[in-house]
Amino acid sequence: MITLEGAGLAILVFTYFYIWRSFDTWPPIGTKVPDLGISTINVVVLLVGILPMWHVAHLALRFERPRLLGLWLLVCVLFGFTAAILRVMEFKGIHTRWNSNAYGAIVWAILVVHLAHIIAATLETLVLGILMLRGPVNDLHFVDITRNATYWYFVALSWVGLYLIAFLGPRFM
Repeated sequence: MITLEGAGLAILVFTYFYIWRSFDTWPPIGTKVPDLGISTINVVVLLVGILPMWHVAHLALRFERPRLLGLWLLVCVLFGFTAAILRVMEFKGIHTRWNSNAYGAIVWAILVVHLAHIIAATLETLVLGILMLRGPVNDLHFVDITRNATYWYFVALSWVGLYLIAFLGPRFM
Protein backbone atom coordinates (compact mmCIF):
# COMPACT_ATOMS: atom_id res chain seq x y z
CA MET A 1 0.00 0.00 0.00
CA ILE A 2 2.80 2.42 0.88
CA THR A 3 4.49 1.66 -2.44
CA LEU A 4 1.32 2.52 -4.37
CA GLU A 5 0.66 5.67 -2.38
CA GLY A 6 4.30 6.68 -2.64
CA ALA A 7 4.09 6.24 -6.41
CA GLY A 8 1.00 8.46 -6.46
CA LEU A 9 2.83 11.16 -4.54
CA ALA A 10 5.83 10.80 -6.86
CA ILE A 11 3.52 11.36 -9.85
CA LEU A 12 2.21 14.53 -8.20
CA VAL A 13 5.77 15.76 -7.62
CA PHE A 14 6.75 14.96 -11.21
CA THR A 15 3.65 16.82 -12.42
CA TYR A 16 4.49 19.80 -10.21
CA PHE A 17 7.93 20.15 -11.80
CA TYR A 18 6.59 19.47 -15.29
CA ILE A 19 4.03 22.28 -14.91
CA TRP A 20 6.62 24.59 -13.38
CA ARG A 21 8.78 24.30 -16.52
CA SER A 22 5.87 25.74 -18.53
CA PHE A 23 5.95 29.05 -16.62
CA ASP A 24 8.50 31.86 -16.71
CA THR A 25 7.90 32.63 -13.04
CA TRP A 26 6.89 30.25 -10.28
CA PRO A 27 4.34 30.67 -8.86
CA PRO A 28 2.79 32.42 -11.87
CA ILE A 29 2.63 36.19 -11.96
CA GLY A 30 -0.12 37.49 -9.68
CA THR A 31 0.14 34.55 -7.26
CA LYS A 32 1.88 35.07 -3.94
CA VAL A 33 4.20 32.41 -2.59
CA PRO A 34 2.53 30.19 0.03
CA ASP A 35 2.61 31.20 3.69
CA LEU A 36 4.99 29.22 5.86
CA GLY A 37 3.40 29.69 9.31
CA ILE A 38 0.73 27.01 9.57
CA SER A 39 2.44 24.67 7.13
CA THR A 40 5.65 24.75 9.18
CA ILE A 41 3.69 24.04 12.35
CA ASN A 42 2.07 21.11 10.54
CA VAL A 43 5.48 19.68 9.63
CA VAL A 44 6.42 19.83 13.30
CA VAL A 45 3.14 18.22 14.41
CA LEU A 46 3.54 15.37 11.93
CA LEU A 47 7.18 14.76 12.87
CA VAL A 48 6.59 14.97 16.63
CA GLY A 49 3.64 12.59 16.10
CA ILE A 50 6.18 9.96 15.07
CA LEU A 51 7.43 9.75 18.67
CA PRO A 52 4.27 8.43 20.36
CA MET A 53 3.62 6.19 17.36
CA TRP A 54 7.15 4.78 17.64
CA HIS A 55 6.48 4.15 21.34
CA VAL A 56 3.21 2.39 20.50
CA ALA A 57 4.94 0.20 17.92
CA HIS A 58 7.53 -0.88 20.48
CA LEU A 59 4.83 -1.65 23.03
CA ALA A 60 2.99 -3.70 20.42
CA LEU A 61 6.12 -5.67 19.57
CA ARG A 62 6.29 -6.70 23.24
CA PHE A 63 2.55 -7.50 23.33
CA GLU A 64 2.05 -4.98 26.14
CA ARG A 65 -1.27 -4.44 27.87
CA PRO A 66 -3.99 -3.55 25.36
CA ARG A 67 -5.41 -0.71 27.50
CA LEU A 68 -2.02 0.99 27.68
CA LEU A 69 -1.66 0.61 23.92
CA GLY A 70 -5.15 1.98 23.42
CA LEU A 71 -4.40 5.12 25.42
CA TRP A 72 -1.16 5.73 23.52
CA LEU A 73 -2.95 5.17 20.21
CA LEU A 74 -5.49 7.84 21.20
CA VAL A 75 -2.60 10.23 21.86
CA CYS A 76 -1.46 9.51 18.30
CA VAL A 77 -4.98 10.23 17.07
CA LEU A 78 -4.74 13.71 18.59
CA PHE A 79 -1.67 14.37 16.46
CA GLY A 80 -3.54 13.15 13.39
CA PHE A 81 -6.60 15.31 14.04
CA THR A 82 -4.36 18.31 14.70
CA ALA A 83 -2.50 17.73 11.42
CA ALA A 84 -5.79 17.43 9.52
CA ILE A 85 -7.15 20.66 11.01
CA LEU A 86 -3.90 22.47 10.22
CA ARG A 87 -4.02 21.10 6.68
CA VAL A 88 -7.47 22.60 6.13
CA MET A 89 -6.09 25.91 7.38
CA GLU A 90 -3.14 25.62 4.97
CA PHE A 91 -5.41 25.93 1.94
CA LYS A 92 -5.96 29.62 2.65
CA GLY A 93 -2.21 30.15 2.93
CA ILE A 94 -1.42 29.00 -0.59
CA HIS A 95 -3.08 32.15 -1.99
CA THR A 96 -4.64 30.50 -5.00
CA ARG A 97 -7.70 28.45 -5.78
CA TRP A 98 -7.53 24.99 -7.25
CA ASN A 99 -9.06 26.23 -10.50
CA SER A 100 -7.08 29.48 -10.87
CA ASN A 101 -4.25 28.02 -12.93
CA ALA A 102 -2.09 24.91 -13.27
CA TYR A 103 0.00 25.97 -10.27
CA GLY A 104 -3.09 26.16 -8.06
CA ALA A 105 -4.35 22.83 -9.35
CA ILE A 106 -1.16 20.91 -8.61
CA VAL A 107 -0.56 22.49 -5.19
CA TRP A 108 -4.15 21.80 -4.16
CA ALA A 109 -3.82 18.23 -5.48
CA ILE A 110 -0.70 17.65 -3.38
CA LEU A 111 -2.39 19.01 -0.26
CA VAL A 112 -5.66 17.13 -0.81
CA VAL A 113 -4.00 13.80 -1.52
CA HIS A 114 -1.77 14.12 1.52
CA LEU A 115 -4.77 15.16 3.62
CA ALA A 116 -6.43 11.91 2.55
CA HIS A 117 -3.37 10.05 3.83
CA ILE A 118 -3.54 11.91 7.15
CA ILE A 119 -7.22 11.09 7.53
CA ALA A 120 -6.73 7.42 6.62
CA ALA A 121 -3.83 7.02 9.06
CA THR A 122 -5.71 8.82 11.82
CA LEU A 123 -8.92 6.83 11.40
CA GLU A 124 -7.01 3.54 11.31
CA THR A 125 -5.21 4.56 14.50
CA LEU A 126 -8.53 5.51 16.12
CA VAL A 127 -10.07 2.14 15.27
CA LEU A 128 -7.06 0.29 16.67
CA GLY A 129 -7.11 2.45 19.80
CA ILE A 130 -10.78 1.74 20.44
CA LEU A 131 -10.23 -1.95 19.78
CA MET A 132 -7.37 -2.06 22.28
CA LEU A 133 -9.51 -0.32 24.90
CA ARG A 134 -12.70 -2.33 24.36
CA GLY A 135 -11.47 -5.68 23.05
CA PRO A 136 -11.48 -8.44 22.16
CA VAL A 137 -7.79 -8.34 21.26
CA ASN A 138 -5.78 -11.08 19.58
CA ASP A 139 -2.14 -11.32 18.54
CA LEU A 140 -2.81 -10.11 14.99
CA HIS A 141 -3.96 -6.74 16.34
CA PHE A 142 -0.47 -6.13 17.69
CA VAL A 143 0.89 -6.74 14.19
CA ASP A 144 -1.72 -4.31 12.83
CA ILE A 145 -0.44 -1.67 15.22
CA THR A 146 3.15 -2.01 13.99
CA ARG A 147 1.97 -1.80 10.38
CA ASN A 148 -0.12 1.24 11.22
CA ALA A 149 2.95 2.86 12.76
CA THR A 150 4.90 2.25 9.56
CA TYR A 151 2.12 3.93 7.58
CA TRP A 152 2.19 6.90 9.95
CA TYR A 153 5.96 7.25 9.43
CA PHE A 154 5.31 7.29 5.70
CA VAL A 155 2.61 9.96 6.02
CA ALA A 156 4.72 12.18 8.27
CA LEU A 157 8.01 11.85 6.39
CA SER A 158 6.45 12.21 2.95
CA TRP A 159 5.04 15.55 4.04
CA VAL A 160 8.55 16.84 4.77
CA GLY A 161 9.47 16.40 1.11
CA LEU A 162 6.16 17.75 -0.14
CA TYR A 163 6.48 20.77 2.18
CA LEU A 164 9.95 21.51 0.80
CA ILE A 165 8.60 21.36 -2.74
CA ALA A 166 5.24 23.14 -2.38
CA PHE A 167 5.99 25.68 0.35
CA LEU A 168 9.73 26.37 0.34
CA GLY A 169 10.46 25.62 -3.31
CA PRO A 170 8.60 28.61 -4.77
CA ARG A 171 10.83 30.93 -2.75
CA PHE A 172 13.92 29.67 -4.55
CA MET A 173 12.67 28.90 -8.06
